[in-house]
Amino acid sequence: HAPLDFHKFVHLASTSYPIASNTKIRHKIASYPLDANMMNIIMKPTDPNRHVWHYFVECDDWVHRIYRLKPLNSATNGGIDLYTSSQWFIISREYAHYLAEARPGTFVHQYLEYIENVVVADETFFGTVLRNTEFCHKHHNTNFLRLQFDRWESDIDESLRDARKCIMKDPNHCGRSPTTMTMDYMDILELSNDLFARKFTDSVDATIKDVIDFRRAKEEENLKQLNESDILDHEEMPSFDHSFDGHGVLIVAKETIEDDMPLCIGLGESKNLIKLVPCFHDWVPPSLAPEWETGAVIEEETLLHNRWELGPCSSDGSIEKLDSNVMNMTPGVYSPVGPRCMLKQMDGIRHGRCLDGESESTDHGGNIQVFPCVRNWNQFISFSNGTLAPLGSIHLTIPTYMMKMLELKGKKQEATLCLGVKCRGIYDNCNETETKSND
Repeated sequence: HAPLDFHKFVHLASTSYPIASNTKIRHKIASYPLDANMMNIIMKPTDPNRHVWHYFVECDDWVHRIYRLKPLNSATNGGIDLYTSSQWFIISREYAHYLAEARPGTFVHQYLEYIENVVVADETFFGTVLRNTEFCHKHHNTNFLRLQFDRWESDIDESLRDARKCIMKDPNHCGRSPTTMTMDYMDILELSNDLFARKFTDSVDATIKDVIDFRRAKEEENLKQLNESDILDHEEMPSFDHSFDGHGVLIVAKETIEDDMPLCIGLGESKNLIKLVPCFHDWVPPSLAPEWETGAVIEEETLLHNRWELGPCSSDGSIEKLDSNVMNMTPGVYSPVGPRCMLKQMDGIRHGRCLDGESESTDHGGNIQVFPCVRNWNQFISFSNGTLAPLGSIHLTIPTYMMKMLELKGKKQEATLCLGVKCRGIYDNCNETETKSND
């Protein structure tokens, strides 16, 4: 057979879908060298637990565990480092040929004999081969694929579990799958900077792909009007100007606005937890004019870690700054919470870190912190218009798949989580010492 003529091999699942226009996809991939291999790899080698590392065979539409497989790590008989990686990637023509041919005497040929009967072998195959061959020098640790993992199967009642995800000897040692994308995840897909996403299932939500197609067509039309050199830097114009001339914003507790020392959302002097702190240094005289919050302040008088950059924001719906400086939103076509935005620190060693609902917690009274921006749902805030939450409040929105998981556990939960002072909420469980604290 004649060799295939191509530059890049893009490996996607049948449940994956493009979320960027063809022009954007082509230009993003072409911005890397032709021999670049784009693959998400956990760079710390994995050391498989001998109790779960087994040799499996597939028979009668079931996977059967046969015997324990000896881990092939570097600490055992001069072995190799094993790496966990995504099985969805964008690789060079050279690496694709190396994998496909698997010629005798090569690393991939030898490794195939060992790994092919490990369960979910692809998650340990592609990254291990890449990191243990000359192709590691051409590795870029991204695959431009957005996915969000669902619950562990062992988190739900045993009677409701999918047995195909619990094949180990311990019935509570189960796997998990990516969650199905639904319309409430559309804003996050828009702001992800990725090219593809998974998984999409029409029987769960077919509308989301129609919205993605509409957005892709709109982006394609806009990019055709640009010069080639400007395509990668192009961003859709936001529904409002959230730059505030580059000076950032202070987020002030409304009930303290008229105090001699109003309180702002900040970090204090150290660490990552967000708390209410004085907006200004203690040497600033209490001389704030009425309605001071509607104007500007002197940057040098504000405490470190009190300034925030608002944005980027998703485009569905709109946000306006009222005369009182309260932010008000208008719902979009598919987003009932309007645009969703990121809040980033503007000063100090935590510059660029995002406001983050700690560990994707869905519990009332959970901590809010700053964390490197990973663009998960717990890093996107919304402003209320008085319907889902009181006017002037800032909140996170729990995705549908997590709400369903909570429902399976028999837990009642609101999808809207407002930012507030710990131990003041009606659902917070706090002891007397915590209740007296202002943090």
